[in-house]
Amino acid sequence: MPICLIRSCANESPGDEMSTRIDHFMYAVADLDQGMEWAADTFGVAAAYGGEHIGMGTRNALMSLGSTYLEIIAPDPAQEQVEGSMGAKFSALSEGGMVTWAAEGDLHAIVEKLGALDVSTHGPNRTQRKTQSGDVLIWDLLFPIGSAHGGRMPFFIDWLECTNPKDTNPKAGDFQTLAISTENAADLSGVLGGIGLDLSVKEGAPGVSVHIDTSKGEVVLASTAETAAISMR
Repeated sequence: MPICLIRSCANESPGDEMSTRIDHFMYAVADLDQGMEWAADTFGVAAAYGGEHIGMGTRNALMSLGSTYLEIIAPDPAQEQVEGSMGAKFSALSEGGMVTWAAEGDLHAIVEKLGALDVSTHGPNRTQRKTQSGDVLIWDLLFPIGSAHGGRMPFFIDWLECTNPKDTNPKAGDFQTLAISTENAADLSGVLGGIGLDLSVKEGAPGVSVHIDTSKGEVVLASTAETAAISMR
């Protein structure tokens, strides 16, 4: 069974620190089959089934957006939906919407930078998913803890030696912009800038929206009141 090799952090030097960039966007639905039908109708391209996140109660489908990618995430009916799990939270959604987004970078460097900004973190933690082809994808995740900005604050990922999904999945379009609004926008803007993400953050009701250029015109994916209230940790 093919498996992605794991990069050894012990072999890295301080000069190897990777820059931080937008990795992907998480769009949640209550049913993945219906979510994939929505994606095909919205983008004119079929999403690729990704796999299951064991222990989280979820499964996903993926679409490339050129420089980043879209993750359509939903409850996995084959897993028990434990109260409070991500799968259980998504099961209660009345409609799909943006939940949060992820940035890729050197997680140990990000921990240090966030710590200097008084942002607590959990991780990095090793995570894996088996694909339909039998490959095992292995990556590390890092989550901010207790951020007042919820899903407007990204979580963080390092794909180690795995190929980024943006390069291996059907292309739905090209990512254009990420719009973020939150209370105390200056605080979130300062945190993002402190970890190398130069993004505009507006003062307002909590929400995120992603603008995508597609063959069917511009598509805007936005959070709803339900998805904006979901916390990843």
